[in-house]
Amino acid sequence: MEIVATFVPGARGHADEVSAPPAGATMIELRADLLGAGADLAALVARSTLPVIVTLRSRAEGGEGPDRPAERRRFFERAAALTAAFFDLEAARDLELAGTVIPRERTILSAHFTGGLPGDLEERAAAMLAAGTRFVKVVPAAARISDVRAVLHLAQALDRGSRRDRRAVVFASGEAGRATRLLGPLLGAPLAYAAWAPGRHGAAGQYTPGDLAALVGHLGGRPRRVFAVLGSPVGASLSPRMHAAAYAALGLPHVFVPLEVHDPAELDELLVPAGESWLDDLGLPPGGFAVTMPWKGEAARRCTLLAPRAERAGAANTVLPRGDKVLGDCTDIDGITRALVDEGVQLAGVRALVLGAGGAARAAAVALQLAGAGVTIAARDRGRAEDTARKIGAAAGELDASEVVSVAVNATPAGADGASSPWLERLRLPEGAVVVDLPYGDTPTFLEQLARRRGWHYVGGRSVLLYQAVAQFAAMTGAPPPVRAMAAAIGLDDEDA
Repeated sequence: MEIVATFVPGARGHADEVSAPPAGATMIELRADLLGAGADLAALVARSTLPVIVTLRSRAEGGEGPDRPAERRRFFERAAALTAAFFDLEAARDLELAGTVIPRERTILSAHFTGGLPGDLEERAAAMLAAGTRFVKVVPAAARISDVRAVLHLAQALDRGSRRDRRAVVFASGEAGRATRLLGPLLGAPLAYAAWAPGRHGAAGQYTPGDLAALVGHLGGRPRRVFAVLGSPVGASLSPRMHAAAYAALGLPHVFVPLEVHDPAELDELLVPAGESWLDDLGLPPGGFAVTMPWKGEAARRCTLLAPRAERAGAANTVLPRGDKVLGDCTDIDGITRALVDEGVQLAGVRALVLGAGGAARAAAVALQLAGAGVTIAARDRGRAEDTARKIGAAAGELDASEVVSVAVNATPAGADGASSPWLERLRLPEGAVVVDLPYGDTPTFLEQLARRRGWHYVGGRSVLLYQAVAQFAAMTGAPPPVRAMAAAIGLDDEDA
């Protein structure tokens, strides 16, 4: 597959950047609608070291270019003389230009449905293919799992003939469409569109070329099994990268994708016995699901057989469709326990505080209890804290009364973005206490900043994430986890693994 990096102007000069495309890209897309009126398109095409696609995305389809066909015709009549490899023409505005102004063999005929999924998506795609252009690009905006399902159904229907002759590029835009950007190329799409760099996306949900290489670069076609992380939001999850690194290390032909779940009812069509999900219907049999916030409790309720510790926590972060059963476990418990053991923390007999009252908090509390700690639950909603504490045999308390606590676990999103959290400020742990953050990100969380100021020992969420994923990978695949490869994939060094 070709990886098309969409150029989005940055701080440097356009020409300098175009001549140094991101590693892994094999083509670049010049978005003429984003370059500004003074941009010298001919010079940029000439400076590119890779084949170029020239695009003038209209406002009607999510860009900043003109909608009027006459204006668009004038642009492409001038642009036709460029030495670009392809020109992106919009089916709704530029169809008559294909084969007249722009040769069909140099045309990508596109349609971006920013308002959502049209009911006649397959018919529209068929009509575009009938135009005979070199490629056809169909991109609806996805908001829900049902949109992802429909887009993958179309991609699967067009997955025929030799891969060399494939013409259809089908995926969904938006954060909810991320899975289609990974699965589309595996189902035969000849082009995969990528961001120029982190934070410089041509469209929501884009990966960088490096991301695509890390997530699907080990595969040359359809995966044997699909694994997924289910949550909301889930686009920033590092689970796909970790599991993909493990597949690559062991030579396993699997893929791990993020699936945005906005409603618990959407879980009903995924967390089902083997062979009964909509992924199975598409020829993409699921091997297992990682479940993150806020669906760990809902996932546990949909399992027909729960591991005792998951039943005790009332939360499942690992769900396996097997035979006529749905198995559930909570490897978050392994993650928390192992991360603390690696830091030399002895939990037997200590007093611990868990912040939060959801599935992640229950898992953290059970992990600490099983290791011999006395656990108190604290949440913004005192009633929820008391209810959670009662269910797992813990106490309920407040952050202000934490002076005697040796270990605290933040199982909420509070402070994940590094912004100040008045609620976390209320922690009164003694100097030398250990604090564990389940959230993680690219910048220090607020709890990490607080730990530095107050003399607490900080354990980051990536360490917990790694060790829960190690146990999860073994359960999902039955293979020994390549721990170092998984650690490196999320920025932890050998010593951390």
